Amino acid sequence: MSQETTMVNKANTRTKIIKRYQNRKLYDTQQSCYVTLDDIAKMIRASEEVMVIDNKTKNDITAATLTQIIFEAEKKAAQYAPLFTLREIIQNGNGSISSYLAKLGAFPQDYHQNQPAPQPAIPDAIKQKPSFDDMKQTLEERVANAANQAARTTEEETSKLPTSGEGSIDLPLPGGSQQFDS
Repeated sequence: MSQETTMVNKANTRTKIIKRYQNRKLYDTQQSCYVTLDDIAKMIRASEEVMVIDNKTKNDITAATLTQIIFEAEKKAAQYAPLFTLREIIQNGNGSISSYLAKLGAFPQDYHQNQPAPQPAIPDAIKQKPSFDDMKQTLEERVANAANQAARTTEEETSKLPTSGEGSIDLPLPGGSQQFDS
């Protein structure tokens, strides 16, 4: 069974897709509601499979999101890691906890080789119907384009009207005929 098939099967049965929008809002596509990082942490604690996708690029940003959850939890913790440990992470792991843990041997040796290549897009089988925000954005873009087109059409029609000095119009008026310049 190919990795793509496994991912599709996993997504259909267990994986919850969360979309992250440019405004940093997180949208649960199965529950059709916005969620917070705390909500995602609760899903993980409940052993739910979660995949976070950047809505614009369609890249899988699950690892970055889970790292952010850990960082936020650390900020709220009553006790921080010792300063010498934090300094060592910055000195020996270039500030990356993952690099530091890899140097300590916290990952299996073949961990990075067994990791799938980053998926640039969601497979078609996982794609969901457009969310409310997607439809709203599309509608706003269409309205803006229509308004721009109407403005251009009005400008073109206005430029076709005769301007002063291009001619005169004879209008019959009560009490005689008069000529007005346009």
